[in-house]
Amino acid sequence: MPERMSVSDRRQGVSPLGRSLLDAEDFARAIAAGTEWLGANKELVNALNVFPVPDGDTGTNMHLTLLAAVREISKAQGKTLSDLAEAVALGSLMGARGNSGVILSQLLRGFAKGVEGKTTLDVAGLARGLQVAASMAYKAVMKPVEGTMLTVARGAARSAAECRRDNLDIVSAVEKILRDTQDTLEKTPEMLPTLKEAGVVDAGGQGLVFFWEGLVKSIRGETVFTRRDALVVVPQKADAGPAARKVKEIAEPDLEFRYCTEFLVKGKNLPLDMLRQDLARFGDCVLVVGTSDVAKAHIHTNHPGQVLEHCIRMGELHEMKIDNMAYQHNEFEEARFRRNGAAPAGYDDKEEDSEEKAGSEEAANPKEREIEKPVGVVAVAIGEGLSAILKSLGADVIVEGGQTMNPSIEELRDAVYEVSAKSVIILPNNGNVILTANKVKELAPDINTVVVPTKTIPQGVAALVTYNPLADAESNRESMQGMISQVSTGEVTYAVRASNVNGFTIDEKDFIGIKDGELCSTGKDRNETAMNLVSQMVDPDTSLITIYHGEDVHSEDANGLAERLADIYPYLEVEVHYGGQPVYYYIISTE
Repeated sequence: MPERMSVSDRRQGVSPLGRSLLDAEDFARAIAAGTEWLGANKELVNALNVFPVPDGDTGTNMHLTLLAAVREISKAQGKTLSDLAEAVALGSLMGARGNSGVILSQLLRGFAKGVEGKTTLDVAGLARGLQVAASMAYKAVMKPVEGTMLTVARGAARSAAECRRDNLDIVSAVEKILRDTQDTLEKTPEMLPTLKEAGVVDAGGQGLVFFWEGLVKSIRGETVFTRRDALVVVPQKADAGPAARKVKEIAEPDLEFRYCTEFLVKGKNLPLDMLRQDLARFGDCVLVVGTSDVAKAHIHTNHPGQVLEHCIRMGELHEMKIDNMAYQHNEFEEARFRRNGAAPAGYDDKEEDSEEKAGSEEAANPKEREIEKPVGVVAVAIGEGLSAILKSLGADVIVEGGQTMNPSIEELRDAVYEVSAKSVIILPNNGNVILTANKVKELAPDINTVVVPTKTIPQGVAALVTYNPLADAESNRESMQGMISQVSTGEVTYAVRASNVNGFTIDEKDFIGIKDGELCSTGKDRNETAMNLVSQMVDPDTSLITIYHGEDVHSEDANGLAERLADIYPYLEVEVHYGGQPVYYYIISTE
């Protein structure tokens, strides 16, 4: 019999050194611990942007991807280790967000394939799983780049093979793998000059290391505690307002805590008094009533996600409801929290949510779809102005997301099913959503999904200008591809830290201008930075400059910028539109 730790041993922190096998329970606990530890450190990962812009989301994307995997594990309790690995793979695929989330899901799918049929896991099985994981992840990326999370994953596989060769026990093996992955991570700046110039390690690789660190803690028998405060505080520019935040927050001086959060917790032997005391740390107006099996909780808080993450460890969450008491934009708030994993779709028992549930169930059943036209369009955007523009140009469904809030594969899949068309074109409108969009066809095999790889909103707008709903998907794809290559995109935001990028010495809170993914302008004045940016975007073939101003730019400021540009470039047409996007003050296109 393999050596096992008793429950009392685990609680007392008895060392499990010498153990040779992990069972299904160990595996499930380790995945959950790794997820929690990454969640505790996700802001550190988010801060590892090469560009010092306030839209880092790698840690958030990886954490939400893993949370989807953990939720799938809960549906497979009592199954074998192999079954749980398959559940992790499925959950992570459905919940994958951004490039880092998709790559992570491929690592987990590869691991599941490598341990297929196993009821326990020894070092040899672990090595096999990590080897297949790295191989599948590399294959998922068209042009793999070393110095990224792929390199860290391959380093873990190589380390595991050495552990097998040296006949290490399982605990010694995972500890060695952790040390080796940390060493590989520290070398990523030497592999990627952009990382070295920015003075950071690869964000996805750091996320993997945090995940593995939590996993190791669990296998050692340690308890993983989640930090409640952000490890990295993103500096806010004095006049940046809500645009500097990763998620839209509206200041309300009369309210200390903005969100009314209510939910049910179902479990066994629920400690109501302890739960009540714990919740008091997150806000006020705390109410916890019920029995040892079902508790109703109510709290006013600024961090509903932290409240829900804390309570999900005590049992299953049901009937979650979050209202913004400062503003009555409830539909926006509900969608945001569903997207961030804080409240699943259909959490409210109102009639409209019942209809939403019914719609989701219908979308999940391809046989019930009504085909009304040959082709439709799903576009990704954030900002009410941008969404309205894309809708006016023919997009059938807008999936809210983009920088800082990448949609999941499942969300894009559900949007595809909403379109009553034989074929559906997806416009990601963000470079970090393209890989996610390409995975939709795996979850919607009965629909011809075509991804036009638009990396920016202006490219998406240009693509829709050529859209013909009466033509087939391939014809539209060809015309859209031809248009997006004629568009240049500029973005103006601000620096969250001092940095050196592309030869620029940037001070914290400086304004930054980015052209087609390359930093090319910095300054102390927002409109001057934008002017400098446009000067590098205009060429002899340019005929139109379009400005989309964000939620924190007054129309007078945007129009003033347009007038100055019109004076400098009198032979060009200059347009101004309200975009309403967060984080980026201006999105500018030239074509």
